[in-house]
Amino acid sequence: MGIPNLLRFLKPFIEPVHIKKYAGKRVGIDAYSWLHKGAYSCSMELCMDPKSGSARRYISYFMHHINLLRHYKVVPVVVFDGGSMPCKAATDKERHRKRELSLALAKEKLEQGNTTAAIDLFRKAVHITPSMAYQLIQTLRSEDVEFVVAPYEADSQLAYLTTLDPDQGGIAAVVTEDSDLIAYCCPAIIFKMDRFGNGEEFIMERTLKTDKASLSFRCFDKKLFTGMCIFAGCDFLPSVSGIGTKRAYSLISKYKNINRVISTLKLDKRYSVPDDYADSLWKTLAVFNHARVYDVKSKSLKHLKPLDEQYLNYLDGDLDILGPPLSPSIARGIAEGHLNPVTLEAFDQYSRTISPIEFIHTSAFKVANQCGSQEMTQKSYIAIFSSRESKENVIVNDISNGGQKCQKGILALGTFILQKHSPPVDCNEVEPKNIPENNPFKKRKFTTDQGQEMVKNELLIDLHDEKSILSCSSLSQPSSHPKKFMELLSIGQAEYERNSVVTETPVSFCSSLTEESVKSMPNGVSSKRQKKPEEVQY
Repeated sequence: MGIPNLLRFLKPFIEPVHIKKYAGKRVGIDAYSWLHKGAYSCSMELCMDPKSGSARRYISYFMHHINLLRHYKVVPVVVFDGGSMPCKAATDKERHRKRELSLALAKEKLEQGNTTAAIDLFRKAVHITPSMAYQLIQTLRSEDVEFVVAPYEADSQLAYLTTLDPDQGGIAAVVTEDSDLIAYCCPAIIFKMDRFGNGEEFIMERTLKTDKASLSFRCFDKKLFTGMCIFAGCDFLPSVSGIGTKRAYSLISKYKNINRVISTLKLDKRYSVPDDYADSLWKTLAVFNHARVYDVKSKSLKHLKPLDEQYLNYLDGDLDILGPPLSPSIARGIAEGHLNPVTLEAFDQYSRTISPIEFIHTSAFKVANQCGSQEMTQKSYIAIFSSRESKENVIVNDISNGGQKCQKGILALGTFILQKHSPPVDCNEVEPKNIPENNPFKKRKFTTDQGQEMVKNELLIDLHDEKSILSCSSLSQPSSHPKKFMELLSIGQAEYERNSVVTETPVSFCSSLTEESVKSMPNGVSSKRQKKPEEVQY
């Protein structure tokens, strides 16, 4: 991962730094670098039982560092890796082979009772998947943390963001563990940031203008600097046997020309240079300078830097090596975390639709059947997602009425819906699973006493949070939402519709929950708190 020994070679130019130096500025986060570090604490769980709760400790690790940046007034911009680059296929295949080997050895050690050795091997075997990234993305959304999923390499996306002004979404520095960011000539990079905010800072401009420890890059420009990194070996192109960072630096310093360095290597009998090495090197240099990235403003792909004629000649029309082109709709779906960047399909963790339940007033669904679906409005809607894995897992996307958020009330309604189809439970607490600890939703309590009727106002309770105050009377008043109900949320992308189905119910439906409709609810479910309607507080 990265340029071998590059950080060690450049150590004289790397200085200690604390993240508070960037207070008030936007800083890019290489998401997979923190995900890898966070996964070390739960590597065995991720390999053996990835769906368990303990396998998600990497999210806590990640959010600790996000909150640390926020504490010091730094604005984090999280960037995730996307699909694999074609020129990186060989590297990815070799890494996959090593992970599979480590996983097999880890399981063997675990069966032998050697837990320590097994954990070390599990750490080598763990793999950060798009599904893991998607779990984190949901938490970032709930915490209002800015993020973007790169179409391909997060490194090139981060490098692109450093070229933009802050008001255009640009960043002042990058936090990562990957030395490839140096090859992209990012202006400021922070490595090895710990849980207290201490790290090591590399400044490109300072490096190109400073002499330290018999090293000088004064005769280097950014093109030569990137060329030195490629000669030393990178994920896109392995180095010539016998050429490391130090030797690559010496050759660039001496000849100051990439083609002359290649010619010298071919003439030197100590090195075995492949016949196509020159062609491969220039294509790799094109990737570091012109890889395809996502432009938030145009919501489509663009090149990191505009392609010039020199690189067009080297590529000979094979622009796919910079990342295959994607349609704007696909690129946007990936960037916003809706599409899996590898399969280009919608994430399906919460794709199954909740079916209509008997205790809801049936006239509402008759209207829906008669009117059909219509375009989504932002005035008032409810989106409920049900997990494929368990009917008990409910994710409430949004409920708004005139711009006000009211997520707690619809969670209570969603809990009643699931209670209808869930087997009886002995305990009185029903708590939505897999909800982040910082979620404003609270525990709901029900009893299963027979022969009692449900109080209608208990459908929406505990709405005393300052951010989600909404009176029952406002729900019962005639809504400005059209009378048609929406059965399918149109996301706007045909690719989403295959795997993502959402049932919507307008807020005006709450007014249909009259005493008569509530009395038709099953008697097996009743409220533990028997208050009069006028006594219920929202």
